Amino acid sequence: NRTRTERRIVNLAIPTPGIRRRSVTGLWLRHAVSFVRYWKFVITWVLIEPVIILVAVGFGVGKLIDEVDGAPSYAEFVTPGLIMGNAMFHALFETSWNAYNRIDNDVYETALTTPITITEITMGDILWAVTRSIMTVVGTATVAALFGWLSHWEAIGIIIPAVMVGITFGALGFLFSAVAPHTTFLTLVFTLVASPMFFFSGSFFPISILPDWVEPIAWFMPLTSAVHIARGFALGSLDITHLWAALYMIVLTAIIWPAAIFLLRRRLIK
Repeated sequence: NRTRTERRIVNLAIPTPGIRRRSVTGLWLRHAVSFVRYWKFVITWVLIEPVIILVAVGFGVGKLIDEVDGAPSYAEFVTPGLIMGNAMFHALFETSWNAYNRIDNDVYETALTTPITITEITMGDILWAVTRSIMTVVGTATVAALFGWLSHWEAIGIIIPAVMVGITFGALGFLFSAVAPHTTFLTLVFTLVASPMFFFSGSFFPISILPDWVEPIAWFMPLTSAVHIARGFALGSLDITHLWAALYMIVLTAIIWPAAIFLLRRRLIK
């Protein structure tokens, strides 16, 4: 009956000492199958749109600027930023907009009637967010490499910040989907959160040219650290600052993820 089902949902929602890999990968597989079904439409956002932006900025603005912040050309400077920015949008969209639709359509509540916890649900969705991030990063980076905008062999390391972006922004997206009253609220996430981070994270210009009072705000944004790490790999100029940036993203994720689990549990368990 309904009472027994509700009791089972509550029990399964309580965190367990171990994480079941089958539950996490099963949810990831569900998203992967859905992606394959609609890949012809989704690929426009995964690859075509970011490549168009990359080529437009690289050949357009790149013709007006010769060298910036130690990069041989503006195209080589802006490429890591554009790649990380697109990875952010994919991860954030997956666990904010798409996750909200799953909440609204009782997908998660149905899943909780099976042997899966809310912690495992967030892990499965964030794993898929990481997958989406890697897809767009690999596709866009390949095109950039063909144009000679990723010329250092160390550029393959961009996969590392791509994974970090997928995890950090995947967890961040749940903070919004778990409290969103409607989808209009989620449009504000991209307007007031994602877009400012994209433009003020050092993607298009060095952070150092910002006013002194804006620089700390820019460095506080997690995408800035991701862009800094990616640019270090792309230009073959890694140093200790890139390690600090990575540690900052790890600490931030360690704070955001438990908060996301708490808010999602409060949303689902009534």
